[in-house]
Amino acid sequence: MIEQHQWKRVLVNVFKVMFVCLVLSSMYIPVFIIIYQSFNSTANSITPLAWGGFTLDNFAEIFTNRHLYTSILDSLLVSFWATFIATIVGLFSSIGINALNKKARKAMDFLNEIPMLNSEIVTGISIMIIFSLLKPIFPNVFGFWTMFVAHVFFTIPYVIMMILPKLEQTDESLYEAARDLGCPPFKALMKVIIPSLSTAILTGALIAFTLSIDDFVISFYTQGNGFSNFSNYVYSAYTKKNFSAGSYAFNALLTFVTLAVVFFFSMRSNRKAKKGLIRK
Repeated sequence: MIEQHQWKRVLVNVFKVMFVCLVLSSMYIPVFIIIYQSFNSTANSITPLAWGGFTLDNFAEIFTNRHLYTSILDSLLVSFWATFIATIVGLFSSIGINALNKKARKAMDFLNEIPMLNSEIVTGISIMIIFSLLKPIFPNVFGFWTMFVAHVFFTIPYVIMMILPKLEQTDESLYEAARDLGCPPFKALMKVIIPSLSTAILTGALIAFTLSIDDFVISFYTQGNGFSNFSNYVYSAYTKKNFSAGSYAFNALLTFVTLAVVFFFSMRSNRKAKKGLIRK
């Protein structure tokens, strides 16, 4: 009886380890393949995973391939501006939602979750149809502005989702104390409330930027007039058998930058925690 129980525990532990390995593999193997390909001199060959030697030419191709370079600039342009606007709108929307009564706040939370749960293809086609109605008035409406508006639209809910819980935890007496000390409402908001939400605001902005820069489906339906982001360039180049190894290099650079940002803020939070312990 005891041996049977031990075998069950062993099997459960083995299953847990296998499950964790499977999940981690599905998450990180594609990343390692991208990094591997970014330094592979034969990344554009018929057998791309065959190692042809170490090279940095793939990174140079980011700047020498005009179509790739243009698509990267278009992606960064849309993502930076969409993140900036979505963060501002999401911040003040969160403040407005937090000021509502409990029943109205629940209703707004539900409405905020719908765009996140909605299928991307539905969102993309819906936005495309709306802008198509403007084509008789603005023939060249599709391009930067359509993609920019679409990205702002689908990233705002994620910013609100990051900021609102932190705002609900913020002590309301901070704002009231600032007002009692003679601070105007807007100044109290900018000097007291927003700094207390800095971590949540930054998290929301990073999520918005990440979602924007790698979006494909919504961008596919809102591109036009020579304006296309990186994900659509990859799709087009792959289908036309004109794939550039510089695409691997750009993805690898994004991975390195993301790791650097995460490491930086992790070290920063650890330093703050240590300072807090020392003061105590």
